[in-house]
This record gives sequence, C-alpha cells and structure tokens, in this order.
Amino acid sequence: MQLRAARPDEAERLSEIARLSKAHWGYSAARIDSWRAAFLTVSGDYITAHSVWVVADEADRPVAFAALERSAAGDALEHLWVRPAYIGRGIGRRLFQRVASESPAFTFTSDPHADDFYTRMGARKIGVVNSDHQARALTLFRYP
Repeated sequence: MQLRAARPDEAERLSEIARLSKAHWGYSAARIDSWRAAFLTVSGDYITAHSVWVVADEADRPVAFAALERSAAGDALEHLWVRPAYIGRGIGRRLFQRVASESPAFTFTSDPHADDFYTRMGARKIGVVNSDHQARALTLFRYP
C-alpha cells in the first residue's frame, strides 16, 4: 500500500471513507447522514487548501486518509479515517505518523471509540470539548 498526497478529484471517495469509518462504530445511518455536512464530507477545495494524505491500495484507490489543518492558532488533525475492511492493518498508525512528521505539535478531538488508539500513538488527553454537531463531549488530545 502506498502513502501519498490526496488529489482533489478523490474528494467523494474520501468522504465515503469517512462515513463508512464512522458507521463502523455502530452509529445509525440516520445519525451518519446528520453528520455528513458537518464533518464527514471532504471537498476538492479542502484537499487543495490543506495537507491531506491517503493510503491507497494496489489499484491506487484510497482506503484511508488523514488531514492536517494549519493556522495561527496551531496545527490540528482534522481527519483520520480508515475504511472498515482495512482497520487493524497499521494504516491508521502510518497516517498518524505521517501527520506527526509534518507537524511537531497538534491538537484534535476524538470519537470515544478511537481514544485508545490515539493514546497508543503518544497523544495525551488534555480535556473535553462539547460537540454541537454530535451532541456530546469529545476527548481533546494534544500530540506529543
């Protein structure tokens, strides 16, 4: 599997990966659909504006992606999604390490199901953030 920069024409595939990955945790189709516009959709413009990497299969189709957003307030990991059939193969680790190689320090929020993964990656919990979109609290992490 190849790690490479995402292309703007892959936006719909990346959005599909985000939705499938989130649904992997047992969220209903209605809930996934309600989150679609808020944080489960990636546009070609988004890919152009931010650092977005994909892990692609042998046919060069993305199976996972991560995105780093840079701003004056600091860097943020905004996406890290793995297609469910590829979870557990080290792809998420590879993407996280790619983001960490690009940014010496960044923050991000996590779905509670992924908290253990991020802790294993070396991130530390620094608080909680109330998510209006998800109507619940999410863990706030900082790396390193």
